[in-house]
Amino acid sequence: MMIDIHTHVFSEHLWNTYQKKSKKLVSKIISIPYFNKESKDIPKIPDIEELLEFTDTHPNVYALGSIDMDDEIEKQLARHEELLKEGRIVGIKLYPGYQYFYPYEEKVIKIAQLCEKYDKPLVFHSGDLFDPENKAILKYSHPIHIDELARKCPKTKIIISHFGFPYYMETTNVATANDNVYVDISAIVVEFSTSKETRNLQKQCLKDLQRVFTYYPLMKEKIMLGTDFGGDETPLSLVKPYIKIIKKFLNKSQQENAFHKLAEKLYFN
Repeated sequence: MMIDIHTHVFSEHLWNTYQKKSKKLVSKIISIPYFNKESKDIPKIPDIEELLEFTDTHPNVYALGSIDMDDEIEKQLARHEELLKEGRIVGIKLYPGYQYFYPYEEKVIKIAQLCEKYDKPLVFHSGDLFDPENKAILKYSHPIHIDELARKCPKTKIIISHFGFPYYMETTNVATANDNVYVDISAIVVEFSTSKETRNLQKQCLKDLQRVFTYYPLMKEKIMLGTDFGGDETPLSLVKPYIKIIKKFLNKSQQENAFHKLAEKLYFN
């Protein structure tokens, strides 16, 4: 059994493509909305209401909420509380870096407290930013800032997406220092324009992760399967390489934890 906690699957076409890519090894996926539908270059991913139209009719696809930090937050909090009560979302994701805020700010604390109330994760985009419009600011998305939020909200389950790429060591330092912080491995390998570039990226990724796990072997207990799958039209079109990463570095018990047990505990308890 496998659960992919980080995808952007929001249509029948993408769901069918994902199942082919995963060879149906993955039994559940979590799909995540994006806050900015108006971007000219960032792939159009629906907001939470549009995403729910799809996930509500697909029992193996679950939705994550997402709050626009530049809009009225209280109204969005009220709507997300309704969705959490109804079980229509399994957590909330925020996008520091794309939107200019630090994870430890007071407005984030309110969202963390809502997640704590319903015992669901608060997920952060972290690390590198896909920024063709040159609008994002990296300092906000650095994983080190999660540490302060984790201390302020020790009962909130926090997920650092993308292993904080390329800040693997900093991400690991934060996750191993805080019992309530976990990591997904989504988007750490992508498809480049040539197969050679893609292979080289994957080889380097394995070297970097080997270094992480050598310094912090306990980190193997805090990672989860995630792909950031967005379809063949995007560089985020891979599934199997993420499964291989987990199988390469983790023993059988740790693999079960990364593939489904930790996700069940954090998202589906």
